[in-house]
Amino acid sequence: MEKTFLNYPDWQDTADTIHLFLQVAGKVKVERCAPRPEWEHVLLYLLPDGLTTGLIPGDNSPFSVFFDFRQHQVEFRNGEGKRVDIPLEDGLSVADFYKQFNNALEQLGSPTPLCVKAQQFYEPVDLDKDEKHHTYDKIAIRKWLQSLFFAYKAMSLYLAPFHGKIHYPAYYFGRMDLSCMVFNGELVANPSGNKIVNKALDEGMYACGFWPGDISSPQAAFYALPYPFIEDLKDNTALLQPDKAIFKPDKKEFFLALEDAFSYPNPEKAVVSFFKSGFDTLQQIQPWRNLNFVSKQ
Repeated sequence: MEKTFLNYPDWQDTADTIHLFLQVAGKVKVERCAPRPEWEHVLLYLLPDGLTTGLIPGDNSPFSVFFDFRQHQVEFRNGEGKRVDIPLEDGLSVADFYKQFNNALEQLGSPTPLCVKAQQFYEPVDLDKDEKHHTYDKIAIRKWLQSLFFAYKAMSLYLAPFHGKIHYPAYYFGRMDLSCMVFNGELVANPSGNKIVNKALDEGMYACGFWPGDISSPQAAFYALPYPFIEDLKDNTALLQPDKAIFKPDKKEFFLALEDAFSYPNPEKAVVSFFKSGFDTLQQIQPWRNLNFVSKQ
């Protein structure tokens, strides 16, 4: 991978627009797919040219939605051979995209009423009325996609030795992150009344991912999140690798900035080491009962 990267301020206008475009597709999966634990049914999947919903149940025929960031268009296809495209270009507002997206679903024979409120966004946005976000920088999109490819490979290498239940790397449209998870097989009751939190945090797990940053945390970064949460590292700070990785008690997460990862001779190795060391730290503080599903590399 070319050693270039974007932090959130470098492409904020485009990042926000794409974030909201992809939320529209994610919301279709929320409405049409059978609910799965940890919101597995709403994931988007990485392909060489972009992101896809995968197969979605339709009214008369299943369909998929593919964001092609090489040809810069959104492709709708169904099981009857119908296809509808939406060009992606600078100046296309979220409101216009939302209208065209719904028209495409109607043409496929699967109109889908959606909640228009943006999820986990830093300001209140109604997707059907949003004219503010309309920036599409093709160069920035490609750099972001390259970061996702790099993150996907690192996460795949980290996951390789696990025999137990895992979620392979996929895109979560709420926070715009690409993440994976390994689970310990124990259900955990979450006291929160928040529907999203309760669905996401109902089982002991260790999540790893890549996040492009946002208005409050502008650095693109890799993260690792144990659940149940850990409050501090106690006497285990030396386990966390590489040396620029940190633990943020307020977030209860481990972080390694993308920029810092590329400061090492082997960035990929640094990221995999980061994921592994976070898991090892978790096992010292909050050991899982059964680690037989973890092979030694």
